[in-house]
Amino acid sequence: MKRLAVIPARSGSKGLKDKNIIDVCGKPLIAYTIEAARDSGLFDQIIVSTDSGEYGRISESYGARVMYRGEMLSNDSATTYMVVEDLLHRIPEPCDSFVLLQPTSPMRDAGHILEAVQIFEDRRKDFDFLVSVKLAEHAKSLVNRIGEDGSLKFFEDDFSLYRRQEYKFYSPNGAIFMAKPGAYLKQKHFFGARSLAYIMSKEDSVDIDDGLDYEFACMLMAKKRGREKV
Repeated sequence: MKRLAVIPARSGSKGLKDKNIIDVCGKPLIAYTIEAARDSGLFDQIIVSTDSGEYGRISESYGARVMYRGEMLSNDSATTYMVVEDLLHRIPEPCDSFVLLQPTSPMRDAGHILEAVQIFEDRRKDFDFLVSVKLAEHAKSLVNRIGEDGSLKFFEDDFSLYRRQEYKFYSPNGAIFMAKPGAYLKQKHFFGARSLAYIMSKEDSVDIDDGLDYEFACMLMAKKRGREKV
């Protein structure tokens, strides 16, 4: 099996400046994802797709191959599919599967990747995709938009009488996406009946999007590294 790790790392984050290379416990954020992919030993290539020379130099220093994307794939309108499609078409060697690893999930480590890939490969005949998920805080009936008039008219359940259902709700955590290239290029996303779930803990599912996420991730990473030293 030939596997490819794809790490998308566009510069120019608006919420948290240079988010993908921000320092987390002494390392640039993207380093944790590159190291997780490398330490798993599963990939023929680990490729960072970026528009930034600085991001590229940092990624190469941690052992990744860098492919620079054009201007059309570097703005806010560029989708994940567009980036992956471009990368897959530029690689001359075909792969049997690829794993998309977003650099904003630093708590996802090599062990998670190994488990997820094993789950996928064990059921490869019946599934084309895998997505990592976490247990959702609320049932979907308790999550809705607020009306333009500021009302809760879209909420139909009485929260005070709510009881947890017998079944659980999950949401994608952004840490691991896996696919067969042909199926992904046809479907253009990772979800649906032919997609497997890989469940991760709330702690390992931290996804850095803003300053509060960043502070939480730094705290958890310091705690994790402290346990590893013991």
